[in-house]
Amino acid sequence: MKPVPVIAMTTEPTSAKVNRPPSTDFYQQRLKSWQPILTPLTVILLFAAIGIAFIPTGVSLLSTSDSIYQSVVTYDGDGASPDCTIHKQFANKICNVTFTIHKDVTGPLYVYYSLGNFYQNHRRYVSSYDSYQLLGQKESKSTLDGTCIEKVTNGSLLLNPCGLIANSYFTDQIYLFNSSTKSVLDESSITWSSDKDLFKQPDGFQYVDITATPSMQCADVNLPSSCKSYYDESTGKLYLFYYPDDATTQYLYETYPGIVSPIDGVTDPHFQVWMRTAALPNFRKLYGKISGNFKTGDTLNFVVVANYEVSSFDGSKSLVISTLSEFGGKNPNLGIAYIVVGIIALIFALLFAAKQYLAPRPFADESLLQWKTN
Repeated sequence: MKPVPVIAMTTEPTSAKVNRPPSTDFYQQRLKSWQPILTPLTVILLFAAIGIAFIPTGVSLLSTSDSIYQSVVTYDGDGASPDCTIHKQFANKICNVTFTIHKDVTGPLYVYYSLGNFYQNHRRYVSSYDSYQLLGQKESKSTLDGTCIEKVTNGSLLLNPCGLIANSYFTDQIYLFNSSTKSVLDESSITWSSDKDLFKQPDGFQYVDITATPSMQCADVNLPSSCKSYYDESTGKLYLFYYPDDATTQYLYETYPGIVSPIDGVTDPHFQVWMRTAALPNFRKLYGKISGNFKTGDTLNFVVVANYEVSSFDGSKSLVISTLSEFGGKNPNLGIAYIVVGIIALIFALLFAAKQYLAPRPFADESLLQWKTN
């Protein structure tokens, strides 16, 4: 008898069945689709529609930007008056910066300080901080070495907060003094509402207002014996306060004495604004707000205590007063961009229309095409 041939039976591996995508339209790429056919007329109409939409929008944006009142005075840096120029940190140099309103303005006016040639967008600079430390949590030096990158210690003292951003804080102080409108510079509402969730005093920080009874001692208000006193000249209040680990840690008020209050610390509004890094090397940050309306010829005289040195990096410092619109401050670039794009689109529409009129390209009857649809 002839041997019966053995036929090997092959089966699909179990793993292949397990890894096989489901047989659905989405996984098997059978979803219905539509692809527009860009005929010459469609392209012409598309470019014309873009031009017609973009040009009026750009004109409106440019008009809104032009209606914003803005005045800038550079008080340190290239071309600035030597009255405010300093060449070392914490120079404590006092100078005046005066603005004369050149048209009637409906307030409020926002006051900014502006820095030039300062790269807050550098990769190492932007990442040089510890978010947990800013939230008041106690972090070890080894942890801070990995998050702050630089500026973790000052000698034997641990910096709190650490990092390049916090330890390059803008220290010029700006006061509105002797303005013809008797206005007041409000510095309280300059932060975002979300900032209060990002900055907290160190765990264990305590303070007590003893203005009414200035003879009180630490033990009288249940504070540790190492507590300190602080008199706030702006409010006329007297405090007793206590920071934990004060013997081994240098806190923000000690890094910037007389500039940052020990009661505020990292919750100081100006510090919170500074910690929000800028994307461009020339930037401005909000310092305060002046309410009221202003008439042509009104003057605003600011006293600046110059402490922040910019000559070492060829920078500049300016004071800016400005109103705002729905789109923010004065910025003609957005409106100009819309107008330019709209004009280019219209030019292309005219060129395609002229080409189609003068030298049309014949094409087949679309109704005769057989389209495959899913």
